[in-house]
Amino acid sequence: MSTTPLSGVRPPALIAISPRKPLLSVDETNRLLRQQGVCLALAQGVVLDRVAQSVSLSDDEENALMRAYLEGEGVKDDKALAAWLARKGWSSADLRYFATKAERLRRFSQARYGSEAEIRFLDRKLDLDQVTYSLLRVSDRDEAEELYLQLREGEADFATLVAAHSEGRERITRGLIGPIALTAGHPSLTERLRVGSPGQLWPPFKVAGWWLLVRLEQCFPAQLDDAMRARMVDELFQVWFKEQVNLLMAGEDLMPLPRDPNAPSA
Repeated sequence: MSTTPLSGVRPPALIAISPRKPLLSVDETNRLLRQQGVCLALAQGVVLDRVAQSVSLSDDEENALMRAYLEGEGVKDDKALAAWLARKGWSSADLRYFATKAERLRRFSQARYGSEAEIRFLDRKLDLDQVTYSLLRVSDRDEAEELYLQLREGEADFATLVAAHSEGRERITRGLIGPIALTAGHPSLTERLRVGSPGQLWPPFKVAGWWLLVRLEQCFPAQLDDAMRARMVDELFQVWFKEQVNLLMAGEDLMPLPRDPNAPSA
């Protein structure tokens, strides 16, 4: 194991963690990246930086984002700004980058995947739809049949029967489950909930050694509103982002970025 000090004269220190304080050589930095397991974090940073740097904003847009960022940090005047930058070890360029990064990533994602959001939504709709249902679990089939008849005939309410008879954790919520993704449960449960109507009670069915009584309470179909569209765009970006990071980790070349739609024509 090398005993060369991290901040020694040999080899020349070139990498600075704190501004104006060179600490590591390139060779030392590469060693630490490998041995401390931070290569993945660096690869992620490289891809995000590459994306952010590829999107242009107008001066007015950048200045508005910087003002909003500083307001959120409680920085109210130039004197406070100078002290704040000094504490963080940032330059004005660093401030501009951090203040505008999220918007640059959003614009990149929207430009690249905005047109694919609806397709993604339709592919994912079953996972996005949510339901609320009542659940009771017992291990004995005859008991399940008897409780089912009581519910069907209106002789008892679901919550009371759960408190008295259920053998599962749903007793904590008196049998009420959700809102939860339609596909979050066992496939046998999902099949019923997918085609059911609110208020529908199914005869007992067996899942993983339990006899289940289930009544669908409410359905919450996913809607492709602005928030959902933004979520689908972000999911598509995350898929692409992970692919890019994996390329870097494997020593492969990154895919070319699309042309910035906001850049002036040549």
